Amino acid sequence: MQERAIIIHFNETTGEVKIEASGFEGLSCLEATQPFEEALGVVKESSRIYKPEAEVQHTVHTNSTQSNRLRQ
Repeated sequence: MQERAIIIHFNETTGEVKIEASGFEGLSCLEATQPFEEALGVVKESSRIYKPEAEVQHTVHTNSTQSNRLRQ
């Protein structure tokens, strides 16, 4: 099993904060980073970048959400 880590990047010049999850499978990174995002106020879904290991589940999740919306 790969070691998991949460890395927080601070840009002293711009004040920008980025949170990076490493070693997580699928979208489990979202649950792991959520407390940090809430505490630091860096929750911007539109600027979220998914790594290749999350892309497969992200695509499936998006399709499921669209299917649920069509049924309502």
